[in-house]
Amino acid sequence: MLVPLNPMPIGEYQKYMRKFTGTEGVTAEEHLEAFYSYADNLDISENDVWMRVFVQSLDGEARKWFRELPQRSITDIEALDDAFLKQWGDKKDLLYYHTEFGNLKREKGECLSDFNKRFNYG
Repeated sequence: MLVPLNPMPIGEYQKYMRKFTGTEGVTAEEHLEAFYSYADNLDISENDVWMRVFVQSLDGEARKWFRELPQRSITDIEALDDAFLKQWGDKKDLLYYHTEFGNLKREKGECLSDFNKRFNYG
């Protein structure tokens, strides 16, 4: 049984919405954070509206990816977030970070403040 969809926000809400293409310098995690902040300002409370507005924030390869998902495979915003992050999110696993952390050491002649900066900011 299909449930009727709630009405979308009115006005030019899409005009200022940040788009995610999957090919630019914005990470999936950054896009989700920006989207949630943006959508909070729209005062959206219905799950179906959140999901449809989120999909409108996708463009290019990311939009193509969404269109290729199996029909009705996404049931709520959490499932959409999970699928989005699985596809576009940071793919580094715990072993990568453990290895990177283990390899980090102070260079010969490097002062502690320079090492601290390199440690904290990569």
